[in-house]
Amino acid sequence: MARLAGFPEDTFDAMRRIRDTALINFDSLFTPGRKLWSLQNLRRFHTLFVERFDLGEGKFLEKWRRQLEEADDDVLQLAAELLYVQQFFTSLTGPERKLENVRVVLTWCTHAVSIPEWAVQGLKQGIAGDQSFNQHRPFHLAWLSEFLIHWQNLPETERNRLVGDPWLFAQAVRSVEFSGGAYQPMREALLYMVFPDAFENISSRKHKLMIRDGFADELESGPTDNIDADILEIRRRLTSSEGDGFHFYRPPLIEKWQAQKRSETGAGRRVRGGAVPPGQGRSPADDEESRLEELDEIGSQLFLDPPQAMSAWAELLLEDRQLIFQGPPGTGKTFIALKLAKAIAGHDDRVELVQFHPSYAYEDFVEGYKPTQAGTFKLKAGPLKRLADKAKDSADAFVLVIDEINRGNLAKVFGELYYLLEYRGESITLQYSEEAFKLPPNVFIIGTMNTADRSIAMLDMAIRRRFRFVDLLPDEPPIRGLLRRFLQHQAPDMVFLADMLDDVNQQLNDPHASIGPSHFLLKDPRTFTEDRAEKIWTHSILPALADRFFDTPGELKRFSYQHVRSRATPDENGPLTEEVADANGDDGSSALKPR
Repeated sequence: MARLAGFPEDTFDAMRRIRDTALINFDSLFTPGRKLWSLQNLRRFHTLFVERFDLGEGKFLEKWRRQLEEADDDVLQLAAELLYVQQFFTSLTGPERKLENVRVVLTWCTHAVSIPEWAVQGLKQGIAGDQSFNQHRPFHLAWLSEFLIHWQNLPETERNRLVGDPWLFAQAVRSVEFSGGAYQPMREALLYMVFPDAFENISSRKHKLMIRDGFADELESGPTDNIDADILEIRRRLTSSEGDGFHFYRPPLIEKWQAQKRSETGAGRRVRGGAVPPGQGRSPADDEESRLEELDEIGSQLFLDPPQAMSAWAELLLEDRQLIFQGPPGTGKTFIALKLAKAIAGHDDRVELVQFHPSYAYEDFVEGYKPTQAGTFKLKAGPLKRLADKAKDSADAFVLVIDEINRGNLAKVFGELYYLLEYRGESITLQYSEEAFKLPPNVFIIGTMNTADRSIAMLDMAIRRRFRFVDLLPDEPPIRGLLRRFLQHQAPDMVFLADMLDDVNQQLNDPHASIGPSHFLLKDPRTFTEDRAEKIWTHSILPALADRFFDTPGELKRFSYQHVRSRATPDENGPLTEEVADANGDDGSSALKPR
């Protein structure tokens, strides 16, 4: 069964009502029993809108109002209900914006009706992320009206036959074209809305073909002319491993059917081994090209743009041996630091992570006496000394990652190590063991620092002089656009979250108080839904903003999930671009043509 898991029953209830109204009863979505979807009203709507199709400048609703100014209440409410259907599929427009658009059209009626509660609940979660439902709304509505006129002109016996068979119904749907083009996504969406158990929530014919071809080995008898039936069979075969209601637009499945496209962009390639710094172990001449390639691959996997940022940071670390990633929370500082550390070290055993905090001391970091169970004290090495002992007789690289380095009292934690950070060839005498100690040249230190934390004032100039600093800011490369790139590859129907985060950061207008993308970079995006996104927003994003608006709590309401969802997501039609056409799977039959 193609019905996706994680969608509320309200979504499918609304689709059942749309099916019955549009294809069987011809009454009304919002006021059942009132024959609004009649052939007469559809033809009147077609005369006023489609036969006077307006490709000129201006907002869609403003132009639509002028086109329908001669319509009576029946045709105007029909227009509002058709708009409800046209918007239903896309997840890129938020539910409040969709309802607002429908309410605007209803206000054109002399006697406006309210949107029923089932219809409100049915819009809570969009089906798929396809921008054509915003950009090409008039073309979708035009095709929808022409299909419905065609449908009602069929004999009742033929309609009954078609509505009982998904594959015959698909043939009927695909036989109707709109000469203006740009209608294909609406056509495919209608198939899912009428038969969610048979068709996928995919509005792109191109993507359907890619999925069928990507999993053709699951078809015992090979591909057929019926791509949708093939995909349904593939779904049945994969259910045992992926579970009921799995999503073709989630990993690991999306990687398989988009493998060719991803390989062309260099994303998703497998990383080989670890990198060894020049002069350590293998020959620098042999290692350099391989190491840079591996780091660029990691950058692609992390959705950095440019991905070469990883190799640039590696060069900086290998040259200066101490590096700090700094930026606001949520920019992936620790995650990137660990990825870089493992790439440089080549093995997890040669990477150690510590987290500084106000009570962290020299005795914890370098060496100190610790109590034993026997009631005595024993000298124990801290993570820095342990890593240095491993590294001193090795040709490999070792990396110490210090998370939130600015939260410790660095002068007390590092003690005499300040000197060795700058003079790696020298030795000093440790305070407790009184041993001569060197910091080997193959020990590298990566710190992370939260620039929104007031404790950055404690980072004195001695440390600043000994470390190189890299800014990770949401609005600057390579982090800028990272969430959008991640969602486009891992959860395309959730890409509206990138618009929401961009909106919040524009409102804040402070790079060090910006909200980073990592809140939504889920390890397992297979079950990523709008409901989960709203919970993350409410319990992670809003608390992160609470301090900023502590004295003006009313301002925080502007950043609630629904407020930002409605404000930030795009909702205007525009010209059909090559990029949009490709994303929607549009081909020659869907290109814009003059009427």
